[in-house]
Amino acid sequence: MSQSRRSVLQGALGAGAAGLLVGGAAPLPTAHARRAPKRTALGLRWLGVAGWELSFAGRSVLFDPYLSRMPYADGDGALDPALPLRLDPEAVEHVAEEGLTGTPELILISHGHFDHLADVPHLLSRPGWGGRRIRTLCDTTSRHLLGAMGTPAHRMADVVAVSGGDHLQFDGYSVEVFRSLHSRQQDYTSFAPGTRDSVPARPRTLGDLVEGQTLAFQVSVEGGPSVLLTGTSNVAERELAGARPDVAVIGMSGHAAVHGYPDRLLSALGSPPVLLPCHHDDMVTPLGDSGISRTASPDAATALMQAAERRKPGGGTRVLTPRHLELLDVTELPES
Repeated sequence: MSQSRRSVLQGALGAGAAGLLVGGAAPLPTAHARRAPKRTALGLRWLGVAGWELSFAGRSVLFDPYLSRMPYADGDGALDPALPLRLDPEAVEHVAEEGLTGTPELILISHGHFDHLADVPHLLSRPGWGGRRIRTLCDTTSRHLLGAMGTPAHRMADVVAVSGGDHLQFDGYSVEVFRSLHSRQQDYTSFAPGTRDSVPARPRTLGDLVEGQTLAFQVSVEGGPSVLLTGTSNVAERELAGARPDVAVIGMSGHAAVHGYPDRLLSALGSPPVLLPCHHDDMVTPLGDSGISRTASPDAATALMQAAERRKPGGGTRVLTPRHLELLDVTELPES
């Protein structure tokens, strides 16, 4: 393991899986850390479901920002594609105004399903963000769905269709794109599969927002850590060969039908030093609800801990437990 990967979050992770620097608190530097060159600070904020905000150097990147948290289940608790889309503009506005660092310069979308893409058109339409350029990276299907949902033309001009293998350079950071796979339900099917080769009629139901091609993204900040972002509980491990993120955000929705997950994912990534589960809450409790933290399944973090221990017993991989909308400072620290 390189010095960069060994040193990630060293000294700040003594709490193990209990969470890291919640609320933006800064770690106490060692004497060696005070003498070392300053690193680029990076914060991660869980937006619920698979959504995240990455903030660094006064800038913001969003991943799968789904904030409406609309009803999705039938009477048996299963995903129901026939249910209507019930977007919640007030909830989206509240988080955009009060819960985010600022206007994002980039939005990353893993695939086209409602709980990943549905609120992006509203976010791209916000008057308060009108004066700043916002690029969006997604697959072709998601781009067509964004157009169908009324995303403004000037924002659509900055929606860039990408696929696995792309590695794009931005000012101060890069984004690598990996082909990924969607989670499988108990009967081995996937929810709302399909692609769109052109802009369809305006989506009205959950099932109208089809998967398209599922992607994962690695954001690498110059002078700071790299973060792999996944939005589903499946992996095409050969696509990730050679990826060595400092932090891996891992989808932990149901994966009983997927062989060897998450062990295969950790093996492909070489056991990243820091793991965070996502997509493990109830998806419907409002973000402002005082009890929302209790809807996140503790089994998700436990499963990641167990997988990390199986791969490298005593290897020092840390599994952190995020809390909705609270900042995790994952700034890389030099070795002491």
